[in-house]
Amino acid sequence: MSQLETAMGMTIAVFDKYAKSDGNRQTLTKAELKTLLEQELPNFLSVREQRGIIE
Repeated sequence: MSQLETAMGMTIAVFDKYAKSDGNRQTLTKAELKTLLEQELPNFLSVREQRGIIE
């Protein structure tokens, strides 16, 4: 498998992990997205909070 295929598979797996909490695996609620960002991309979120971009 190529690096891109591996990355896409991992991205889909992470999305599924957080999207299923409300029973709908095809979308992320705002709360699910926030949890995903806090858990999986903590540095991404902290930079945006410092800039006042994220609620």
